[in-house]
Parts: sequence; C-alpha cells; structure tokens
Amino acid sequence: MQIAVTAWDLSNTDALKSIPDQAVIAEDMGFSGFWLPENHFIGTASLASPLLLLAAAAAKTKTIRLGTTSYLLPIRNPVEAAEDVATLDCISNGRLILGIGRGFNDNLFEIYNIDPKQKRSIFKQHLEIMIQAWQGYPLREPVGKEPVYLSPRPIQKPYPEIWVAAFGPLALKQAASFGLPYLASPMESLPRLIANMGIYNQALSLTKHANVQTIPIMRTIFISDNKSLNEEVTANLETEARQRSNQLLTDLEPSYLVGNSQSVRNSLQQYKDKISMNYLIARGRIRGVSIKDQLTSHQQLLEITQDWRS
Repeated sequence: MQIAVTAWDLSNTDALKSIPDQAVIAEDMGFSGFWLPENHFIGTASLASPLLLLAAAAAKTKTIRLGTTSYLLPIRNPVEAAEDVATLDCISNGRLILGIGRGFNDNLFEIYNIDPKQKRSIFKQHLEIMIQAWQGYPLREPVGKEPVYLSPRPIQKPYPEIWVAAFGPLALKQAASFGLPYLASPMESLPRLIANMGIYNQALSLTKHANVQTIPIMRTIFISDNKSLNEEVTANLETEARQRSNQLLTDLEPSYLVGNSQSVRNSLQQYKDKISMNYLIARGRIRGVSIKDQLTSHQQLLEITQDWRS
C-alpha cells in the first residue's frame, strides 16, 4: 500500500510559491506521492495550472511521485495537453501520475465556451487523442506531406499512469471503458464508495480490459489526541460538506477521518477490507488547522500505516 498527500497550503498566491518546498517536505517525510488539485475561479485558492507547479516541484525532488487529482481535459487542446504531460513526465524522470477529470462548475464551462452536456464526449475524444499521441501514432497524415508526431514523448511507456476522477454512474462507467483506475471524490462516504466500486467493477467486467490493480482513495484525514481540536475540525468539515452538497450529490455521512491514531487506523482498515484500497491520498487544507498540526497529523498517519506500506 502507498500513502500520498496533497499540498496542505493553497490559501493564496504566496502559498502557491511554496508548493515546491511542500513537495520536498512530503518526500523527506516518506510519502510516496505529492498531489495537486485543479481549481478555477474560486478566488485566492484557485489553482489553474497544476502541471506548471508540479514541474517546479519536480526540479526540487528526486523520488516522490507527482500527481494531479483532476486535470480537466474538456477545457484544453488535447495536443497541447499531451505535450505538457509528456514534458512533465520527462523532466520528472517518469514520476507523473495523471489524474484526469471533466469538471462540474457551470462557470468553468461558460467561461471556456463549452456546453456542459458535451463535457463527457469531449473528455473521451481528448483522452483518445492524447493516448494515441503518446503511443507514437501520427497526429495527422496530410496527403503528400510527412506525418506529424508528438515530441517529446513520455518516459513512462506506453504513457504515464492515468487515473480518472469520477462522480456518478456515467463517469464511473466511462472510467471503466478505458480500463483506468477510478479516483473517488474525497466527499464520498464509505457506503457510497462501496456502491460506486460495484458500478465500476460491473462496467469493467463488460470490457476487454483486465482487472484494474490500483484502487486509490482520497480522504481528508486529521489525527490528534486533542479531543477538543478533533471536535472543532469535525464541525468544520461537516459544515463544508453541507455547503458542497448544494453543488454535488454527496451524502452527509462522514467522508473524513478525524480522531486519534487508533481510531483513524481502524477506519482505514475498513477501506482496505471493504474496497481493497491500496493507494491512499491524504487531503490537506483543513480549515481551522494550523500547518504545524496538519504536518504532525501527516507524520502520525505515516506511523500508523508503516506496516501496510510497500
């Protein structure tokens, strides 16, 4: 099992400048991966270009894998995206994991002049173009002219590891149709994840693809022996979940793990037992938690999962 972490400070522009240093800290602590989201038009917490920031992190780290939790394909030119991904894979020496998504914010699609009803078909078309480009197929073969190929191509062959951020039956089935791992939303509870894995596995069984070996889960995790602090964090996370439920069809059964070391380990054991989780991304940026307390929590997470990690 592998344990990874997202950036824990994305609060403002100055925090973005610290992302390479956050990646170094995560690597020194012993995390196997460092992940960034993609957010647009949400004020100072926006993170519109995760590949750029991961490129900066790649220059300062050596071994930690670098990942995007949801690189939004519908809003991008697929050839340019394929070039950017390949370039990052090259400069990181093959350390990229590309988590891809469609997006759900209506403002995003309106500003990028995309019909939200077409986002799934655009996603499919763009991903197919990118995969073919990475594999060395010509981007075009004009009559009477030399074919055009992508360059550089990724170090990882045939292309970087790809995970699909999915929410809802149609997205789950689309991930399965490509034979790619499904990266669950951090806002989905364990019962919802169990149901979603059932939908995904059923769809996967109807394809020619082999069983997917990687089962990644992203969770908001906070570990502390301070009971009052845990109660405050839980209240903040519950408020956040209720606010988000207006945008996404999340159930409000807790999708976060807050408590002391033993209680959080027991909860994580359920994810291992019930959905065979073998890759955990611990989500940072918890409102009301200092960076010091967040890093202490991350260290405890590594300690309680030491016997699980490969």
